Amino acid sequence: MIRPPAVRRMTCALVLTISFGCLAIRARGQDIAASVPSSSNLESALPDAPSALVDETPQNAPTNGSSQPKRFGVPTGPIGVDGKFKLLVEPQFGPRALFTTAFRTGIRIAKPASGLPRDWHDGAEAYGRLYGDSFARNGAEGIARFSAAVMLHEDPRYRRSESSFVIPRFSHALMFTFVDRTDGGHATLAVSNFAGAAANGFLGNVYLPSGFNDLTHAGQRGIDTLAGLAGQNVLQEFAPDLGRALKMLHIPHIPLPPVWWTPNHSTP
Repeated sequence: MIRPPAVRRMTCALVLTISFGCLAIRARGQDIAASVPSSSNLESALPDAPSALVDETPQNAPTNGSSQPKRFGVPTGPIGVDGKFKLLVEPQFGPRALFTTAFRTGIRIAKPASGLPRDWHDGAEAYGRLYGDSFARNGAEGIARFSAAVMLHEDPRYRRSESSFVIPRFSHALMFTFVDRTDGGHATLAVSNFAGAAANGFLGNVYLPSGFNDLTHAGQRGIDTLAGLAGQNVLQEFAPDLGRALKMLHIPHIPLPPVWWTPNHSTP
């Protein structure tokens, strides 16, 4: 039988999750919509992926006097080590990461995992432990993805589907979690994503309490990480559509903290 305090915690966690999700989607979608001219069919990339690094020209529109159409949603040039660092590592330690980690930690406090010791889910010290856990694992994920992408010459930038149908686009976004591109543009196994998931999952084994530092829980955390990456791909795939929809609905802009500390920072 579920006790009233547990019901209150679960309700609070659900409300907070839905609220934050709506705020984040609205903010991101509004940023996208704001950069799309009303008389243009051009699609805008996510705010963390500037259009300067992504070819957003429609498939049937020749450019630069050439009769060859450019492919939609394909990065226009190679991404170097510094670009990969800005894309994969810096966002894990910037202002937005501090904000989102704080919110997720609040949800973990409101709905603690079953069997978690009291000093990991009750009080300010527990909040600090859970915050440090999330921040450390996310940082390890970003560093591992960056290292693998550099060593294996992977291009971690997402490439949107050229299809105009929902199901193929959704499938493309999910598959991009497992198969991405090399620096030369060829399809390859997304080793960097698996490396990041492993780092996120297994780092907690170093300091998490007994019962949560075993192989099973590490694997679960790794799977959750891959699921999160798949969700990010889906968001990037449908972000232009979402941005236009939010703009048509006149939903007010809800800003999120910047990705990095310096105002001139831009993530490839």
